[in-house]
Amino acid sequence: RWIASRSERPDLPWTFAVLDNDDINAFAAPGGYIVLTKGLLLKLNSEAELAGVLAHEIGHVLKKHHLNAMQKAHAKTALQESASVVMDARGNKNQDVLKYAAIGTELYGKGLDKEDEFESDRIGVVLATRAGYEPYGLPAVLQTLQSVVGGSAALQLLLETHPKPADRLNQLDQLMQTGFDQYEQLSSGQERYQTMLTKLK
Repeated sequence: RWIASRSERPDLPWTFAVLDNDDINAFAAPGGYIVLTKGLLLKLNSEAELAGVLAHEIGHVLKKHHLNAMQKAHAKTALQESASVVMDARGNKNQDVLKYAAIGTELYGKGLDKEDEFESDRIGVVLATRAGYEPYGLPAVLQTLQSVVGGSAALQLLLETHPKPADRLNQLDQLMQTGFDQYEQLSSGQERYQTMLTKLK
């Protein structure tokens, strides 16, 4: 919540949760919902890394990436249909709701555009730094993900729905060499983070 409060939308009803799942992933949903899996949380080494991941997901909400993608997908679906069916023959099913559910499922299955992910990486570094964390938390997470065995089943969904960690690191590296060197390590929060992980286990 502290990181979200440093953003341009501090008053959104931000909701954060950890999914009890061994997969390595994180995702956001319109309205300020941010979810991390336990599998990802256990891969992180410090509070600064957690801050970087949360800030990345907050960036998706700030830029309405998922909402925009859903609207584009809905518009495409609407063009393919001659008319919008509100109810079935018995009048008890809202087809629009079913369509949005199908669009949402497809979207989360295939992920966002690469540029949306790169933009959220940039926002994530800035937001985490603004909140008092070292700017290299998110790049450190990407390096960890890069070192995980490529065939890891736990990492498979993230690799399918996000650009390669190496590509994301290259993008950030180009920006951070010139724009983020002035930020010193401010608050890694490593001890506090390890205490939290002990409680989680």
